Amino acid sequence: MKKVVFIEPRGADNVFSKYMTIPLLGPVNLATIAKNAGYDVSILNENILGRRLRPEELDCDVLCLSCITATIKRGKEIAAQYKQINPNGRVIIGGIHASMIPDDCKDFFDQVVAGEAEDIILDLLSGKIKSKIVHAKLQRKMDDLPLPNFRLIKNWEKIQTWPVMTSRGCPYDCNFCSVTEMFGRCYRTQSPERVMKEILRYKRGDIFFSDDHFAANISRTNKILDLMIESGFDRPWGAQVRTEVTKNPEFVEKMKEAGCGTVFVGFESINPKSLIDLNKKQTVDDIKRSIKVFHENGINVHGMFMLGSDSDTKDVFRATSDFCHHNNIDTVQYAILTPLPGTRTYFELEKQGRLLHKNWEFYDGLHAVFKPKHMTADELQRGMVDCFSDFYSYANALNDGLNLIANTITASVKKFYTKAHFPSIQPPLLKLVGKGILRNWLVNNRQYLAYLAKYD
Repeated sequence: MKKVVFIEPRGADNVFSKYMTIPLLGPVNLATIAKNAGYDVSILNENILGRRLRPEELDCDVLCLSCITATIKRGKEIAAQYKQINPNGRVIIGGIHASMIPDDCKDFFDQVVAGEAEDIILDLLSGKIKSKIVHAKLQRKMDDLPLPNFRLIKNWEKIQTWPVMTSRGCPYDCNFCSVTEMFGRCYRTQSPERVMKEILRYKRGDIFFSDDHFAANISRTNKILDLMIESGFDRPWGAQVRTEVTKNPEFVEKMKEAGCGTVFVGFESINPKSLIDLNKKQTVDDIKRSIKVFHENGINVHGMFMLGSDSDTKDVFRATSDFCHHNNIDTVQYAILTPLPGTRTYFELEKQGRLLHKNWEFYDGLHAVFKPKHMTADELQRGMVDCFSDFYSYANALNDGLNLIANTITASVKKFYTKAHFPSIQPPLLKLVGKGILRNWLVNNRQYLAYLAKYD
């Protein structure tokens, strides 16, 4: 029986890595297909393991890696290590980085897969497909995919949040996003019944709907919510959505009734010109309304902001930080605009000669990798750090903790009369530990910060 190991590498060593315990679904889906076909299969996820792989763990006939841009350097290291141990073994690379720029990978791996590999994985493993670069087609029948077998992951018991992807593709076309380049703008979905079959398997932990936009087809999402309510599904869950879902307050109310605790919303910017630059197709008023409606329904908001577009000046950092406080956003994720390979943003900045380098491990949203228009790269980097530092503070954690106690008392009373869910302890907890995480990140990235200071 041919032994196959699927690997998800971690990025450059930094303190954020150990908090990233939600596995990519690609390796799990492919490993499940291979296991069902009779292969001896295992998955090694360095984020879940909390360490680098050991040589003996690479003992297999075929090694399959799935990498994003920030982890491709580590993926190449693992491939080289494997070849030293097993020169006759095969190494296959897939994932979004290989799909966007396969030429960057072809010299380090035996085969490079661009696209969704579920329909061809068995032919790849058997050796039937021999091409160096393999272009896979989009998976059209989402219900035909097997239920992902997370038990194939070593130390799978450490998973606290289960990723569930009910759709692929996004009908929107933000110019910084690699989703439409990888999965297309054609919105392909699983049936509500198939979604329920999957999520009812999880008896512990949270559910995270990892679709780029969980409610792109709101009528289908309504059916999923109805089934969740009818079945008595009681696992806490969150999802990525856009601001426009709050134009329908009844839908948001149903999300809460079905158990939604947190929404992850790409606000991107509170600079109206930057929203246009990013082709986001939303306004600052949309952002404010969405926060208000979600909070009125007892749903936490995790706001995601992108700093450094061509319309941003140095004032954007203070303005964004103030906005988050004034609108009581529960948790935030600040990112530096990152020109991911394959996106229009990447091609534009590359053509203009504004990329600082192509050291891919720093293309993670936390490092400035291009020359901004109205500030230096160093100022952009430090502005992002200031935003994090202002939000994730002990004072904010204490304030949230006091509010949590008050809201929990209120929810306890309501519990006798409604399906109200208890407030989450996560926002104050994240603010409590966030300060230390940021401090350690600064220590681990001293060299890069020094590089930016000297560059400008």
